[in-house]
Amino acid sequence: MRITDRERIQGYAERNAMSDINPRDQLNHERVPFAPVPAETITEWEPGTFLENLAPFPPGGWLVTVPSHRRIDLVTGDGRRSTFAELASVPTGIVTDRDGAWVISGTIGEPGWCLDRVRQGEVTHACDLPQLRFGNGMARDGRRLLIADSALGTVLAVDLDTRRAAQWIHHELFTPLEQAVGVPGINGITVAGDYVFLANSARALLLRVPAAATDTTHLEIVAERLFADDFAVHDDGTLYLATHIFDSVLRLTPGGRRTEIARADQGVETCTSVAIDPANPDTLWVTAAGERFGSGGRDKPARLIRLKTNPSAVPTGTSGSS
Repeated sequence: MRITDRERIQGYAERNAMSDINPRDQLNHERVPFAPVPAETITEWEPGTFLENLAPFPPGGWLVTVPSHRRIDLVTGDGRRSTFAELASVPTGIVTDRDGAWVISGTIGEPGWCLDRVRQGEVTHACDLPQLRFGNGMARDGRRLLIADSALGTVLAVDLDTRRAAQWIHHELFTPLEQAVGVPGINGITVAGDYVFLANSARALLLRVPAAATDTTHLEIVAERLFADDFAVHDDGTLYLATHIFDSVLRLTPGGRRTEIARADQGVETCTSVAIDPANPDTLWVTAAGERFGSGGRDKPARLIRLKTNPSAVPTGTSGSS
């Protein structure tokens, strides 16, 4: 189900704004069938490390943002890990290209965010992002970068040619909830085809809007009661979502069927990001932080996990509401 009528979207926002539901219940996305896929830990980080986002880095490697240590790590396909670059503030969103990456960094809840161009051992300031207060997911759409602000509920667009940033769109359904203290609003963001997909963690919503839009007139609710952090969209329209506090990777088919394909005992505890392998679309890469960010935990390692999955092999079971 996709909710497109503007009055129905406004009604959803008003119902949730007035709700006195327990925050945990409001965050709790729908129980779904479990069909585990093969999972392999490629590398681990010491306990106390928090991983946020990842992006492919040719040939066959991955760049991972490590907010807890203010750095970007490079992981090869065979699990070798090295420091790619160190930053002055906390890195979150990352988009890679042939020889480096675009990275946003700052302090959550405060001004002073910026976009950097990062290459091996080299960080070059690209532009300031004074509009941001909690830069999180980032995606590329042609010659612009789209950045989700988890605090203000806005999507920022950075023109890569002029290095200038401006608000692209804003909507109430992008914002966090007052009763869900510390839980981000819009979080993951991905461009797929003609659409920009966004996950609002606090509201447990998956949304999309045309990439060519200049406002939110055509904003759609793709799924409700689906808590997600970062996610990826397969060419066939299937979405793979990291559920973070629910310790699973969830598959959402174009028809709305939901299935968990990995859980904590497969290593994806506190999973924060999912990416599809450019060389093999049946392979997913997942960052798992192990410990909750800010929990002070020092017992569980962070991991980079590889999942082997066939998007066309969807198990029989009941579909979740969406």
